[in-house]
Amino acid sequence: MRICILETDRPDAGFAAQHGTYADMFRDWLAPAMPEAVFTVHDVTAPGPLPDPAGHDGFLVTGSRAGVYDRLAWMGPLVALLHDLRDRQVPVTGVCFGHQIMAAAYGGQVEKSAAGWVIGRHDHRPTPAGAALWGAEPFASISFHQDQVVAPPPGAEVLAANALSPYGGLAYPFPALSVQFHPEFLPAHVTDTFDGPDGSMVPPAIAAEARASLPGALDGPRIAAGFARFYRSQARARFRQAAPLTQAG
Repeated sequence: MRICILETDRPDAGFAAQHGTYADMFRDWLAPAMPEAVFTVHDVTAPGPLPDPAGHDGFLVTGSRAGVYDRLAWMGPLVALLHDLRDRQVPVTGVCFGHQIMAAAYGGQVEKSAAGWVIGRHDHRPTPAGAALWGAEPFASISFHQDQVVAPPPGAEVLAANALSPYGGLAYPFPALSVQFHPEFLPAHVTDTFDGPDGSMVPPAIAAEARASLPGALDGPRIAAGFARFYRSQARARFRQAAPLTQAG
């Protein structure tokens, strides 16, 4: 299975030396759940054409320090690609900024969170739709955002939520799902961000509270298994659709 990671940001050099790029972090998180997958990476912020949907079995949009309302030059082509993926029924997932730009592209609304910064280890409760991917029990993951979806797109279904993120996960009436939280993050990703050049963007009191929340188990593998289940189910559906055409030919 060919999964293209659409990279929307790069960490600072010190962070990357310790943990790799954001795309590396996603690959490290998802690969154990999808040993059959071949991951490629495309930097969507760089000039040039975006990947051809026909050459991939699925896409994943990473997080970014940018906001969807920043309207940076690379965002328009990314939104156009998201529309193309929808129209071609090619599976796509998104995390944090990926969740937000998918929601905006498909007709939802994204704003700064009324809660301000949401950082640290938080539980999310799956809805019945989310339980089909992750089971019914709450799961723990790391959040790191101050923007969030405040109105989901028409037809989108909530997959997971908590008091701070009522639209913490969304599924669409086409092959797409996204989450606000960071299942690929480990505690060191948060603390090293605080200790690096980007740490000054977070008020000290919020950073201290976030650090205090980090101890405890995380459910990254469980969430990865749900993403893998999504990609595989969509691959099977596409195969079933293609089979009659092959037989007819």
